Amino acid sequence: MMQAVLSTACTEAAGPEGASVQFPAKYASAQVANRLVGAVVVTYNPDALHLKELFRALGRQVAHIVVVDNGSKVVPDVGAENFGAPVTLIDCRANLGIAAAHNKGLQQLDRLGMPYGLLMDHDSLPLEGMVQHLLAADLALRQEGVKLAAVGPVTIDRRTRVRSKFVKIRHGIVGRVECAAGEQWTEADFLISSGTLIRLDVLRDVGEMNETYFIDHVDTEWCLRALNKGYRIFGVCDALLDHSLGDHVVRVWFGRMREVPVHSPLRNYYIFRNTIAMLRHVPMPIGWRSAHLYRMLQFLVFFVIGVPPRGLRARLMMKGIGHGLTGRSGKL
Repeated sequence: MMQAVLSTACTEAAGPEGASVQFPAKYASAQVANRLVGAVVVTYNPDALHLKELFRALGRQVAHIVVVDNGSKVVPDVGAENFGAPVTLIDCRANLGIAAAHNKGLQQLDRLGMPYGLLMDHDSLPLEGMVQHLLAADLALRQEGVKLAAVGPVTIDRRTRVRSKFVKIRHGIVGRVECAAGEQWTEADFLISSGTLIRLDVLRDVGEMNETYFIDHVDTEWCLRALNKGYRIFGVCDALLDHSLGDHVVRVWFGRMREVPVHSPLRNYYIFRNTIAMLRHVPMPIGWRSAHLYRMLQFLVFFVIGVPPRGLRARLMMKGIGHGLTGRSGKL
C-alpha cells in the first residue's frame, strides 16, 4: 500500500529553490511526464468518491501528488489505497485560501525535486493523456524559443458537456478563441487554475500566487503579471479536463447566448473586490481594463436582478467594491 507523507507544517513558507534538470529535447512521452510533473490538489470539503477518482487519474499521469487541505471538516484519507503515485498531505487545519494552498503545494513539489507543477481543483478530473499533452506542448514551445509562463487544457463542463474557449486580446478587444481543427495549441491571455501546468522556475521570476486575493482572480492576476514580464500562455487543444465552474450554470441571452456560472453570494464579494484590486495594481492593456469593468457591470445587473438572494448579493458586491478601493484584502 502506498504510504502518504503527512505534513502539518502548513505555515512554513519556503520559496522555490531551483533544481538542475535536463529536459527532453522534443516531445514528452507518458513516461517523461511521470518523472517531471507533480500535481497540487487543493481540497475543501471534497466529495470522497470523486477525490479518489481524481487521485487514480493523476496517479497514472504524474510522479507525485501533493494534497493541500484547506480546513475540511473531514481531512481526505490519502493513505486509503495505492493511487499509483506517492501522495503527500499538507493539512492546513483552516481555510487559508486557494492562492496560499497553491503556493504551499508548489513549494513542496520544489522540495521534492519536481521541475513542473500541475494545479488541480478537487472537483476536476484530468482525462487520459492530459498531462502528457500539456508537457509535450510546453517542451515543444520552449524548443521554439517561446518565453513560456504556463499551458492549460481545454475544459469540458461535466453538466453541459460544452468545451471551453480560451480568452485573448486581439486588436485591443478581449475575445474568445477556440482550437481550430488540427491545431495543437492556441495562444491565450489567461488560464483557469485547474489543469494549469507551470514550470517551477517561472515562479522565481513572475512570483507566486497572490495570497491577499484569497480566492477568485488568483489565476487571472498571476497570468496578467506573467504577460507583463514578457511571458506567453497557451491552451493545448488535445489536453482535456473534466471540470465544473460555479455551483450551477444558468443560460442567459446577453448580446449572445451565454452560460453563466453561479457561485455563492460570498464569491460575488471576492470577484468584485479582487477585480478592483487588479485594476488598481496590475499593469494591463486598456482592452483588459474595459473587459473587467464591463464584466463587473454584467454581473451586477444579472445577479442583483435574476439570482436570489438578490439583496445579499448586492450588499456583498458593494462591499467588495469598497474594500477593493480601500485596499482591504485577505479572507473576509
